Amino acid sequence: MNNSFEVVFEKVPPQKIGELVSELLSHAGETECIEFSEENAGGDSRAFTPDELADKLSTGPDLTAMIRVRRFNTSAAIIDLVLIRAIKYDNLIDLEISFDIDDGGKSTEIMQALHQYALGIASSFSTGDVYGGMEPARDCATRYFTNSKSGPLPFSED
Repeated sequence: MNNSFEVVFEKVPPQKIGELVSELLSHAGETECIEFSEENAGGDSRAFTPDELADKLSTGPDLTAMIRVRRFNTSAAIIDLVLIRAIKYDNLIDLEISFDIDDGGKSTEIMQALHQYALGIASSFSTGDVYGGMEPARDCATRYFTNSKSGPLPFSED
């Protein structure tokens, strides 16, 4: 059975969103497409750079950009399909990484690896809160971590 998970970075500084997206894309085997919530804003993923995305998010109206990537490499596993969403609202930008895991016991291992990775990103890119868990991770009861704190879902059955 597949379960849906997400990692969320709140309040990404607009001047750092391009670099953060580049960092995430460096772990992907392939970028499939990029889509925007705004009409006529779509484009060929191979022709749209993270800097252009950053420009659109920092200068344009509120919008959501969704990037579909294949073979996202974590230290625990390769995730076949990952959706990266950058959401601009009220001059703030949140970034979400969403994915499904066929729960053969690897979900806690993957989330634990992503916790460490997410903490590094949050520090490097000066984001606000970072949290991850089962979707919707905004529900505190479904989280594996919030910032450096683990739980309430356990990383192991011990």
